Amino acid sequence: MQFDPYQKSKKIKDVMSPLTLSLESTATASDAAKIMETRNLEAVVVIENKKLVGIITDRDYTIKLGSHAYPIDTPINRLMSCPLISINQDAEISVARSLMEKNKIKRLPVVSDNIVLGIVTMSDLID
Repeated sequence: MQFDPYQKSKKIKDVMSPLTLSLESTATASDAAKIMETRNLEAVVVIENKKLVGIITDRDYTIKLGSHAYPIDTPINRLMSCPLISINQDAEISVARSLMEKNKIKRLPVVSDNIVLGIVTMSDLID
């Protein structure tokens, strides 16, 4: 990858995908999977009492449903990754890259005042 001086000053809002979906933590794995498939999403932010508490990804389904043999009506709060690691839309790309590498994650919800504005993925940061 070649050094791009513009990339250093880019902000998360410049590369994020807007408006991701959030679901209540009591939603079932089946319901969340159907919504993710219908909307072609790889991740859904999980909320509880109007607070962001976690994220459930397609990988969470593969690993957690498969290895623990949870039934399909399991609440997503048993499958989600938490605590939720998120980033502000005005943060620099380098901050997101560091957070992802440090926490070994591929997606960061973009939030402002506890409201999900979108999501940024590792591939968004590379392009």
